[in-house]
Amino acid sequence: MTKKIIIGIFLTLILTTAIIYVVGAINSYNYEVANDDILVGLGAAMIIIVGGFVVFYELDLFYTVYYFFLKPKTITKSILNVFSNLTLLAVFFTDSIAHFLFEYVSEIFGEESILLFALFFIYIILRIISIVIPVRQYSKEV
Repeated sequence: MTKKIIIGIFLTLILTTAIIYVVGAINSYNYEVANDDILVGLGAAMIIIVGGFVVFYELDLFYTVYYFFLKPKTITKSILNVFSNLTLLAVFFTDSIAHFLFEYVSEIFGEESILLFALFFIYIILRIISIVIPVRQYSKEV
């Protein structure tokens, strides 16, 4: 029963998010066409990209919640799941993090894309490691 509830909640959330962003992109495109904007479709494309990333994060959050509620847990896999999800969440705050690092650490962080790619690369590595680590099966020996 818990499995169906979790899947239902996240399917509703993902579907709602996708519909909202597609409607927003259509409205943006119609506005740009009606006002003879020189970059017709750019706003709609940006909305679709952001919406795609939000849906991707929701899918990752679903995987993490599904793991914690329904899968056998180990400390290592739990830590990797939490850190990979937090790393993906940090991508939303790349601007603020890059500004802080630029001010107090190094000028190399003046370009936000460096931090963005680093965070996404760390996310991929953590997620691959969490998938590759097998769950130990403890068998009772009689």
